[in-house]
Amino acid sequence: MDGGHLLLCSPTGSGKTLTAFLTIIDQLVRKALDGKLEKRIHCVYISPIKALANDIQKNLIGPLTEISERFLPDRAQEIKVGLRTGDTPQSERQKMLRNPPHILITTPESLAIAITSPRFQPIISDVEYMIIDELHSLVPTKRGVHLALTLAYLDTLLDRPVQRIGISATMEPLETVAEYLVASDDRESRGEGQKVHIAKVSGSRELDLDIIIPHRKFSDMAVLKILDANIDVIADLITAHTTTLVFANTRKMTETLVQRLRPQLGELIAGHHGSMDKKIRLDVEQKLKKGHLRAVVTSSSLEMGIDIGTVDMVIQLGSPGDIATALQRIGRAGHHVGGIPRARFLPSSVDDLIELAALQAAIQTGDMDRLDFPENCLDVVAQFLIGLVIINQIDIDEAYEIVSSAWNYRNFAYDDFIEVL
Repeated sequence: MDGGHLLLCSPTGSGKTLTAFLTIIDQLVRKALDGKLEKRIHCVYISPIKALANDIQKNLIGPLTEISERFLPDRAQEIKVGLRTGDTPQSERQKMLRNPPHILITTPESLAIAITSPRFQPIISDVEYMIIDELHSLVPTKRGVHLALTLAYLDTLLDRPVQRIGISATMEPLETVAEYLVASDDRESRGEGQKVHIAKVSGSRELDLDIIIPHRKFSDMAVLKILDANIDVIADLITAHTTTLVFANTRKMTETLVQRLRPQLGELIAGHHGSMDKKIRLDVEQKLKKGHLRAVVTSSSLEMGIDIGTVDMVIQLGSPGDIATALQRIGRAGHHVGGIPRARFLPSSVDDLIELAALQAAIQTGDMDRLDFPENCLDVVAQFLIGLVIINQIDIDEAYEIVSSAWNYRNFAYDDFIEVL
């Protein structure tokens, strides 16, 4: 409320995204009532995956439509929500330039491309709020590094500092994540200070979590035989539950599992990953939400935030790699008030079994991942600079100032920058 930046950290399924939007929606409604809702982007919401972006758009349009019908007079301006991702047709992007939404939902890559456009820059230059969701999945990756550069460049286009709201599942160290979130805000250098409020909601949900070893001779079996045994276990679990979400880690394994399980389940099973056609993905998501599928196999594209309350079992084939990802995926089951997440880990090798046992122990004792932050990534800064100059000219020193204001490049040597050029 005071305009300070906020890092909101709480367990999966606790309503973080809704909390972040409440005050912003309230401010937009008040402006609409007063006839002061300008035709520009007021809020940017950044999602790491397209499926979550699609879901957030739908979850906002419903309440905003009801607010408009029940509380806003006919003369009040409609609060518009727009979506810009890699799936958005060119015609929709052009329409957005002529009639910008008040809330823009996008992904890190789509935002990076959009803000280099001279036609897009004016409609975002006075943005007030920026929400970055699922931060824990971005900051330890090079996608997070590129996003930091995008935010640094965006700050140079804005008429005023934007309030940044970071949303994340539980992670450590929070203070470093907060620094990442606001590093390119230049108020610190002007002596105004940067207020970063860290809101950490502690506590854990009850979990039903177990590891299933698919065969008593597991340690002596060949990899393909282990896969056969795991598929039998997966089929039994799907049959025993209403709706099951299976995480297979890779797109290839996603398609393999669907193919192997289809003879038993027919059209009641589907696959979902980022390389699929948009229409197919959206159709799978809708069928899953409506309870029309017994099972969906996915790589990672359904692990974040999507409202799929009918899922009552999550299966993780192989290790998810870290505690945060495991909790994120487990939390897809019982994703409703009072729901108890139920999940089963299936090892695909002895190494997997050791890692899954460690993950289970960490989850049960409440341990958290300590995130590692990539720094001074030369390949990422090279990609960023290409995007920066492909349409516009920019002074070398000005470009370096933008890069070095991003948290991951705060110690980036000027000589290294010149070498990249």
